[in-house]
Amino acid sequence: MEKQFLWKNGTIIIDDTTKKVYIDIKGIAPYLNYSAHNGEYKIDAEDTNKCWVECNSETASFFLNSNKISKVAPKVDNDYEDYLITEPIISRDGKLYSVPEGIQIGFNVTFSYSEEKNTIEMYTLPYLVSMYETRLKSYGYEGSSANFKNQKAILYNLFVVKKENGFYGVMNSNGEEIISPRYRSIEFNESGKEFFVKNNLNKVGILTQTGSNKINFEYDDIRMIDKQTGLYLVKNGNKYGVLDNNGNIVIHLEYEKIGVDVSKFPNNGINNKYLLYGNVIPVSQNNKWGLFNISGKIIVPVEFDEIGCAQNSSNSNMKTLLLVPSYKGIIMGKVKSDKEKNYGIYDNEGNVLIPCALEKAYSITSGGIETYYMEYKGNTLNIEQYIRIQFPDLTTADN
Repeated sequence: MEKQFLWKNGTIIIDDTTKKVYIDIKGIAPYLNYSAHNGEYKIDAEDTNKCWVECNSETASFFLNSNKISKVAPKVDNDYEDYLITEPIISRDGKLYSVPEGIQIGFNVTFSYSEEKNTIEMYTLPYLVSMYETRLKSYGYEGSSANFKNQKAILYNLFVVKKENGFYGVMNSNGEEIISPRYRSIEFNESGKEFFVKNNLNKVGILTQTGSNKINFEYDDIRMIDKQTGLYLVKNGNKYGVLDNNGNIVIHLEYEKIGVDVSKFPNNGINNKYLLYGNVIPVSQNNKWGLFNISGKIIVPVEFDEIGCAQNSSNSNMKTLLLVPSYKGIIMGKVKSDKEKNYGIYDNEGNVLIPCALEKAYSITSGGIETYYMEYKGNTLNIEQYIRIQFPDLTTADN
């Protein structure tokens, strides 16, 4: 038998046997000033095995039977930040439910349940910001409530503060300084529970939530590529490189571009433009493209003129193509002339699946099924079928 609390229609349920609390994700949304929708943000499909919620500053996507929550700012070309929770999303009576940990992350709230008192307490981020602004002023600081990323530090008992001289620091909930207020800017990185900090020389580094140095102040800009791999994109001047979680160089700062332009491939479902298939980093140098793996090894030489096939077509059903997910394929192209281009397909370890001889590669969606095609010497062939015939022992990514 399950108990129901606070809201009708089973918005919050507690299992009497396991004592676990589950919250209806879409049902709780309006109470927390979020809108809720079926499917996944960025993907136009009404999938009831997924849902996403949105406030003015952030969206969060939830997936049935998954421990992953994907967050991204709405209406901007940012990459997803993925968060893992201990218990997967479940379905009950056609609704998706999460344990409190998922609600806290997805909706930026605090949540506590007292079995003894039979009560549940939730506090939204705007409420916490308002409450702590008063406390910070009593310490002689200003808060940074205008910055949504810095607001979220409050959920972890950390507060980005500003002194009257305009310099920034970080305090904990006991009023103790974690990072002294002497920096030009500080931005909380929720995914890594750390701070991107700019010093008086306009150089950026990373300090941890305890105030220790993680990455030295040597860069014009830093951003996290991926939490799971612990990789960071760094920039100096017009050159980019990649560092690992300890600040060691993975890819030297000598590339004009790192990452792909996902706007050219809207149907490929690319959540992270810097990291394909979780282990491939695209780079460009002197207008040539190549691929690194996450260990810093070149797996496809930097000698291709294009990454992906983004040729325009008069047929609106033919979609631009970068990835062939079933074989973890990545399309690379060479330009011979304005009218002649050739494309090949490599897998995520740099193996050649199809040599660089294709005139075109694209996808067509029919009945909700994506099919991948290539054109070679006037013939149109199914890419997946061709690879299956050429490599009968090659296992697909789905198996």
